[in-house]
Amino acid sequence: MSAKTLLKSLVKRSSRKAVVLSLFSLGSFTITSPSFAASVNLSSGGSRGDVSVVGGQTTLTNATVGGGDDGGTNYNVSGNNPVVLPFQLETFLGVAPGTLGTDAAEGSAIRTILPNVSAGDVLSFNSNFSIFDNFNTDRAFVTIVNSMNNLVIPLTTGSSTFSYTFSSADTYTVGVGVIDVNDDIGSSRLQVSNANLQPVPEPLTILGSLSALGFGLGMRRRFRKKA
Repeated sequence: MSAKTLLKSLVKRSSRKAVVLSLFSLGSFTITSPSFAASVNLSSGGSRGDVSVVGGQTTLTNATVGGGDDGGTNYNVSGNNPVVLPFQLETFLGVAPGTLGTDAAEGSAIRTILPNVSAGDVLSFNSNFSIFDNFNTDRAFVTIVNSMNNLVIPLTTGSSTFSYTFSSADTYTVGVGVIDVNDDIGSSRLQVSNANLQPVPEPLTILGSLSALGFGLGMRRRFRKKA
């Protein structure tokens, strides 16, 4: 084999190796820079009404102390009565009067403040909503409040997972609550747990991957010129 042929063979091998290394770097940058979910205490901003926090689970009801609104069955969990509506809970949660419905009678709620939320961050938690009211259908809900919007999102009965993706960067007040509808007879219970905030991937992850790919392509051009 001539020296020229040997040089070309070495250049081809080096080019392939550079491309492989760049692709390996691409995977490395993407995999080794994950975004970890942060645990969220949904009641860190306070509570109103009948609220109990035990371990990682928060329980809210619209039941009065002693079970007077439930025929003697005591669903109350804290020894505090629910807050009389229409406006007390709305003020606490930071939403406009009437937002929870003009049919709301009494209820309980918790809130937390999330500073420095980025667009694309995802809030999630597990919920279990049980209704013991035989007269009217009570409601459970989540409120999302920032400088631009006041959102009220209903929670479904039974066990479910709530998930919300923030559309813009801001400081948010997030509330969770349960209310009696049209009467103060019959109660409901809402349990929430495992709340997390999942951040969007950091831009440096993508930038690092593109840099690695560009480095590999640059090395390949360099070897071709030498050939």
